[in-house]
Amino acid sequence: MKCSGCVERVQSVLGRLDGVQSVADLEAKTATVRYDADRTSPDAILDAIEKAGYSPTHS
Repeated sequence: MKCSGCVERVQSVLGRLDGVQSVADLEAKTATVRYDADRTSPDAILDAIEKAGYSPTHS
C-alpha cells in the first residue's frame, strides 16, 4: 500500500468482515489481522482485500 488512502481502504474493508477483530501494521505494507476463526477465514480475508483492488499474500 502506497498511501494513507490505501491503508484506510483496507482497514475499512476488513473492518466490515464479520469476525475480524483488529488490523495492524498497514503502513509497513503488511497487515496483521486478528479474527475469530468461527466467523471468518484467511481465504475470506484475502478475497475481501482482492475485491478492494489489492494483491494480498498469505504468510
